[in-house]
Amino acid sequence: MTTPLASSATTRQAGESPLRLRGRVHPFLTVEIADVAVQELDRALSARLAAMAGLFRHAPAILDLTALPAASAPRVAEAVALLRQRGLVPAAFCAGTFEVEQAALASGLGRVLDAEPRQNLSAERIRRPPVIVQEPVRSGQRIYAAEADLIVLHSVSPGAQLLADGCIHVYGALRGAASAGLGDDPSARIFAKIFDAEMISIAGLYLGAEDFPPGWAKRPAQVSLDEGALRFAPLP
Repeated sequence: MTTPLASSATTRQAGESPLRLRGRVHPFLTVEIADVAVQELDRALSARLAAMAGLFRHAPAILDLTALPAASAPRVAEAVALLRQRGLVPAAFCAGTFEVEQAALASGLGRVLDAEPRQNLSAERIRRPPVIVQEPVRSGQRIYAAEADLIVLHSVSPGAQLLADGCIHVYGALRGAASAGLGDDPSARIFAKIFDAEMISIAGLYLGAEDFPPGWAKRPAQVSLDEGALRFAPLP
């Protein structure tokens, strides 16, 4: 005789809502779309994703469409379809004109709501205690430190991904991907005892392994953002 599954009435208290709405900070990939033909966008996107070793496949993305003039609104649907074909998941957008906004909404994207300018938010940036990971980070794992630094006391395997609104510290080998300053914090840094990363980014500026300056592989290194470029330096 089989036992019936518990009904929803037995797993919730009487009168309790079957869902909860929460405001949480989540890491999203931001894709800035320039005012170019979709063929040129496809070439650039394919090259960039190939350099990222599949780390962003099925990743949710926010489309920054502020560079598109009103006349380019018909291209929005093509851009959204292209990103989906390349394995990204377009979820939301920001736009600079009414026409582009309406085209993005018609493509099924949600509108990003900014209650105040981003520069004001950075001035009042919230920091929580650091997230400390004491075990090795395995391939396929994704660890996110919201409004905090991320500290890994062991090594990071290829195919793993570290994300933090603050700085990232790796006291072993960094062989996966590391994205610091996700909250648009240009002062964030990446520190690694053994730098052997596949991809890094700070405040949305990305570099794949093929773009790293020579001489830093498997060495102690720190990476910072300075004058619009990622700079490498030895650990003190």
